[in-house]
Amino acid sequence: MNENVKWHDEIFNFIDIHQPGWEKLLMESKVKIKTNQSEVQFTVVEKILQKFGLRVTDVSFTDYYGIVIGIEKL
Repeated sequence: MNENVKWHDEIFNFIDIHQPGWEKLLMESKVKIKTNQSEVQFTVVEKILQKFGLRVTDVSFTDYYGIVIGIEKL
């Protein structure tokens, strides 16, 4: 199994349990979290970052996707 796919699956399985409305978004071969929300508590994001050793690469907002958070491994 491709390690990147396995890594993404672990993260998004965790997200699906704790934030069921959030989804995986692949944009320009980068992994992003699509929140479908206009506001997000950073403590929720921080839990995910710490658990999987990630960092935020960028944050954006659109009416369609809500807040979108780019992530990558440290």
